[in-house]
Amino acid sequence: MSSIFWIDLQPSVFCFSKKLACILSQSRHVRRWSFQHDLDEICSLSTIFDFLRETVGQLDSPPHVVAHGLSGTVASLFARQFPTLFGSLTLISVDPISTNQWSSHYLEMRRKLPCSRSSILSHIVPLLFDKKINQTNLSLSGFFEKCLDNDFIPGSIASHSLLPNLSSIDIPMSVINGSDDFVVDQNSALRWKPHLKNGDRFYSLPGGYHFSHFSQAKLYGTLINSFLEMIPNSFSSTFPDQFHSSLSRRISL
Repeated sequence: MSSIFWIDLQPSVFCFSKKLACILSQSRHVRRWSFQHDLDEICSLSTIFDFLRETVGQLDSPPHVVAHGLSGTVASLFARQFPTLFGSLTLISVDPISTNQWSSHYLEMRRKLPCSRSSILSHIVPLLFDKKINQTNLSLSGFFEKCLDNDFIPGSIASHSLLPNLSSIDIPMSVINGSDDFVVDQNSALRWKPHLKNGDRFYSLPGGYHFSHFSQAKLYGTLINSFLEMIPNSFSSTFPDQFHSSLSRRISL
């Protein structure tokens, strides 16, 4: 049975995905792959691909990959180049237009507006979550500020760094987006349509936001498991306490 391989390029905000990963681990072995580079290093897409290819190549069988946001964009680009290394791909809050990232919106506003980082984040971050999450008065901006400082972000205030747009890949694929996601807007269904094959799935969850898998983890878990169960030779069994999470300088399992 193929395991789930969670790709995580922004570990500073993985706390919003951990609950879903733990739910998935109740029926499958879930591994998390995290990437983090030194602050003084230049990080390119090819660098990430090299580390990812090395790690996936060590697994017993091609895993079912799950990834959110920018991590999903990079996972899809990797799958297009190395389709035999993944068993399937599930994307959460991902658009075929690769510039549709929360960080891209932040950088664009930072370039154009005479506002501080904290002011822009205090405006953007509440839009990424369900209203009931914002009403808890949790300080969410700090996680995203740390992400901007420490994690993989294409581009900067001074320069643009564009990733290729996404297209069809030769493995089963599922996309789960929210209808109220301002990063990946409701028209993403039309943009995905030309790239979906027979058997691929696209979900647009009513009232869903960019990080709705944080507050609706059970629903997302049901959709992902339903998709994986329909893939040939994909069977479930129980692996209690099998969600592994660790982080080193570059990658981890």
